Amino acid sequence: MNLPPWWKAKRELHRLSKQILGLPGKVYDQFLATPHHDLFERHLVERFDGVVPRGDRVAIYLVFPSKGLLPSHKLAIKHLKECGYAPMVVSNLPITGADHTWLSQNTYKFLSRPNVGYDFGGYREGFLSLDDEIEHLNYLAFFNDSTWFPIPGSRDWLPQAEALDVAYAAAASSFGTPHVGFDDFRNIEWKVDVNLRNFHYCSFALLVRKELLHSRSFRRYWKSLPLTEQKNRVVRVGEIGMTKFVLRRGFTHGSTYDLATLPDVLNGYSDEAIFRVARNLITLGHHEASPLVELIQAAPDGPSLKLEREDLIKLILTVSGRIGVAYVLPEFLYKNHGFSFLKKSPLALNQRDSNIAIEFGKTLESPNGRIIEHEMHNIRQEKGLIGGFKVPSIPFIPPHEE
Repeated sequence: MNLPPWWKAKRELHRLSKQILGLPGKVYDQFLATPHHDLFERHLVERFDGVVPRGDRVAIYLVFPSKGLLPSHKLAIKHLKECGYAPMVVSNLPITGADHTWLSQNTYKFLSRPNVGYDFGGYREGFLSLDDEIEHLNYLAFFNDSTWFPIPGSRDWLPQAEALDVAYAAAASSFGTPHVGFDDFRNIEWKVDVNLRNFHYCSFALLVRKELLHSRSFRRYWKSLPLTEQKNRVVRVGEIGMTKFVLRRGFTHGSTYDLATLPDVLNGYSDEAIFRVARNLITLGHHEASPLVELIQAAPDGPSLKLEREDLIKLILTVSGRIGVAYVLPEFLYKNHGFSFLKKSPLALNQRDSNIAIEFGKTLESPNGRIIEHEMHNIRQEKGLIGGFKVPSIPFIPPHEE
């Protein structure tokens, strides 16, 4: 009789005991999931050295290469090197064959690990694997492959983030404005408040400077991070949790895209440009926003008689505040701010958002733009989201060109 490895047996015994005792999931996640992982599963992490020298800047790049390393993964890794950051790739799947060879030649270190704790579980493993090397770093960046980056023609984000001169920098933030229902969008008041309960800096791009990086409290944060298997809890203990940690400890912080500027920029647009932004809002399938989106979509190629200019601006603000500007306004962020990141999830969720995203992808120039467009098409094919309406070709007119 072949017995399972000892660690598997213990893991199954632990799961069984948890079920028998009826231990609530949140209690387990908060107090037991991390010690259990570190004791029984962390030894399964495979660690490899690459040939890229470390220097004083490292970038942890988390990937989930279900089809192997993609061309866009390699573009991102090369970009990190060009910006002076030694790439440390953390894979939530095994790395083999040609991918293993490529990573050994283009990274400082690379790891493969069990997919525990989603993105923040991977970030944690990267951070802990650096161990005492942390004290030799001036900057540590965190990225994941939920976005394509850098978008061709965008600004280099890492120099931007360093120029903020803060201990904790992000590309964007979410949930920093008062909550307003989609049906009450006309009453929105746009005021960014970092003290709101769910405010957080988005974790797809983060940069930590040495005063935070070297602090004992930051190391304790990562060692004690609850490794939950519930995605909504990952956001709460990860993105929101780390943001709250930074705020409570009094470290300086900021994002390269300033959410507070959104109304002023929109107010500088022509009516036609406002209509285009509203018509191309990505809503991630929020059913509450559907009636308003359909109203705009059914309008002729110009401002709607039912939703006037001020209504459209308030609708844009409401959707951006409720869902997150990095999802909702990819073209706007790119054209106006050189935003370097393009979220992948809108390609896979529903036909309307997928079409809006692919039409923007087609405008990205250079061979790198075609790589992103090709990967967009692959996602759409996998999800059966091919065809549907075509986004109208209304010219995008930035304020300074009007």
